[in-house]
Amino acid sequence: MLHRGPQRVRVFPGGWGEERYVRLLREPQLMLTEPPVLDISWAPTKHLTDRRVRDGRFPTAADVPWQAATAAVRVVEPPHGTDRLCLLMAAWNDHGYRTRQQIADELLHHDIGSIILEIPYHGSRRVVSPDEQPIRTVADFARMGLGAVTEGRALLRHFGSDYKMGVSGYSMGGNIGAAVGATAGFPVAMAPLAASHSPGPVFLDGAISNRIVWEALGGVNQEQALRDALSSVSVLELPVPEWAAAAVMMAGRSDGFVPRSAIEALHHHWPGSELRWCRGGHATVIWRRRKELAATIADSFARLEALQKA
Repeated sequence: MLHRGPQRVRVFPGGWGEERYVRLLREPQLMLTEPPVLDISWAPTKHLTDRRVRDGRFPTAADVPWQAATAAVRVVEPPHGTDRLCLLMAAWNDHGYRTRQQIADELLHHDIGSIILEIPYHGSRRVVSPDEQPIRTVADFARMGLGAVTEGRALLRHFGSDYKMGVSGYSMGGNIGAAVGATAGFPVAMAPLAASHSPGPVFLDGAISNRIVWEALGGVNQEQALRDALSSVSVLELPVPEWAAAAVMMAGRSDGFVPRSAIEALHHHWPGSELRWCRGGHATVIWRRRKELAATIADSFARLEALQKA
């Protein structure tokens, strides 16, 4: 499907892009800087029967194109409120709120609210038309990733004084969420779902490799250069957080996109964390096992609470 798919699923059709941004991939320490203070403008809260929803926007501190300079965020809570919020990070080509809203729906049954962030280059923050691949270059990918981590960390800090915080995400969202959680600066629940420690194994060893436009990157002989760049930005290069044992991970046994070894590497990097395997592939798990994914997130909150009481 990926090999014969439309233009919008091609990977890096614009080549490498500006070298100064590609170099960001080799500087994981940038994720350890102090997160910016957010000034969120909120629309009126919608009070529904089973939830309350508020949408907000804020100017990003990340170095992204002007089209992506205003971040969009949605907060979903039970109608009576909650003291727990989980930041749900976006997967590759996850535009808008719809997919993560379904996870948020399940989390309401656990009395957990959600923060859904539209990351740079996605949704209302697209730089190109909807029929094009939003991440056209490796440089775009670097700016998107660092921008998403910067905004995610800022959101955890923004809400952390009023809520017990967690972070999760599926696939790329799980990888970004792991980086956000590991660098939060205070204990947070962490539930990376179908998540690699790094984008390198996903792009070079999984099904996505079939859609890389090698001619735009200078030919297939550039594979090692791309592997080195994408593998440099890894959660394994970040300090192990003191709350690592509270993390719970989940992945499908038949995932053709995220190599098993890349999932296990993150698990082993966080001593005491739990890794759960389930039947299914990359797409079937997110569509058919949403209740289990939400339970994994809820269990990470429970483990964090137990860890803090110990």
